[in-house]
Amino acid sequence: MIPRLVTIRFSHYCEKARWALDRARLAYDEDAHAPILSYPAALRASGKRMVPVLVTDDGVMASSGAILDWADRHGHAPPLRPAEHAHVVAALERTFDDKLGPATRRVAYGHILPDRASVTEMFSGVGPSWERRLGATAHPAFAAVIRRGLKIDAAGVARSRRRVDAIFADVAARLDDGRRYLCGDQFTGADLTFAALAAPLVYPDAYARFAVPLEDMAPSVRELVRSYRHTRAGAFALRLYAEDRAT
Repeated sequence: MIPRLVTIRFSHYCEKARWALDRARLAYDEDAHAPILSYPAALRASGKRMVPVLVTDDGVMASSGAILDWADRHGHAPPLRPAEHAHVVAALERTFDDKLGPATRRVAYGHILPDRASVTEMFSGVGPSWERRLGATAHPAFAAVIRRGLKIDAAGVARSRRRVDAIFADVAARLDDGRRYLCGDQFTGADLTFAALAAPLVYPDAYARFAVPLEDMAPSVRELVRSYRHTRAGAFALRLYAEDRAT
């Protein structure tokens, strides 16, 4: 059976899983949806509403980290957790998964949700026909659910932006000695996780193909992306996409 990857198409955690599978040169079929509308497929696959979910002959992997591990074990690429850096890589991945990912999501949604056209395109541009029809007409309700579920308000967005800025500063500091990657000269799961979870704020082309084109976003979103692209960590994420995100 070809593995099936259930996603929210533009989710940065789902992009982390896609990148790991693509890098490992593993075939899979993507079952992509919009937020909220992904619940039925995720529940059928794993019994939970969260995505990504990878359904394989070996079992079900129900997180981006578990999918990265599975791809690393079964794939055809250098390991993402080389033995000499395994503990540091794992610690960085946890920081990015637990702190950076939620923060970039809240900041991005905080800027996108006020723009009805972008939200409508996000919800109506993916999934089976009934999901697309529903997504085209349900902007106020879906936006309200996302705001409540992710606690998106002015104070929350400000807190999350401070967290993003602190993590970006830490990443920049790790690069001060001239290393190419976060753990030295080898691309690892820490680099992949950082770049994928930073993607909503730096919008690399290889991520943008799964989302609303940046030029169609509101001016506030374009300015947000411009500001983060001009940071050292943002430029690092863009380089990782340009050089290490092969497909």
